[in-house]
Amino acid sequence: MKTWGKGLYRALACGALLAIASSASADDGDAHALVKQVMDAVPKTALSAKARLTSDRGWVRDMEMRRKHVNDLDAIYMEVTSPMDLKDTRFLLFDRVEGKDEQFIYVPQMKRAVQVSVETRKQPFLGSDFYVYDMVRPELDAYTYSFAGEEDVLGRHCKLVQSVPKNPTNDLYGKTILAVDPKDLLILRTQFFDPQGKLLKVWTAEKIEQIDGNWTPVMQKMVNVQDNHWSQLEMIEVKYNAQLPDETFNKSYLIR
Repeated sequence: MKTWGKGLYRALACGALLAIASSASADDGDAHALVKQVMDAVPKTALSAKARLTSDRGWVRDMEMRRKHVNDLDAIYMEVTSPMDLKDTRFLLFDRVEGKDEQFIYVPQMKRAVQVSVETRKQPFLGSDFYVYDMVRPELDAYTYSFAGEEDVLGRHCKLVQSVPKNPTNDLYGKTILAVDPKDLLILRTQFFDPQGKLLKVWTAEKIEQIDGNWTPVMQKMVNVQDNHWSQLEMIEVKYNAQLPDETFNKSYLIR
């Protein structure tokens, strides 16, 4: 979550990068550079994992995830394995450093793959507090950045980076504030504010582990403070340098 910067983006790519944006100040250049370092630190090695999405409403969604750097873009494939009413729902995300990102979804009942519209990206992902919008890396230069202080988060001393979209009409959030560990280049918390400037959601990397030398958020939580509920994503059986055929990341694979 694009996160999971987007919360979910770094979870799929190896950490969680959630939406980013800010007001102009003398330190904007340094804040921009730090965010770029975080984005550049996301491993490009192929990744496979299983994931479990849960919430305080009692439901559970199990998924398989795969990620690979293909033809100068990050391709992410996800498939729901349970519950039965959502089984075989599939997602394919094309995340480009430059140019337009694309997301496709295969719905078993429709038996066809469709491209996710701008409005659909603003909807909850599988009924969770993560939005589809949170699943892709934000375009770095679409935001301005500034430092908003420092704070200890999850036992690490972090710099707070505030970011604000240059074109607010195209963005879901009015601004975000990231807690960045500058030592290991990790985003440990992201606060999302609605267009009216009110705190909407808080994403936190609840548990981080090094897997094959890569810092990985194996447990992350998104709390919707306005609706007073939460969702949690757990990464299971994470494998880097996975052998993944390119055909997995083709639109035709969704409707096989």
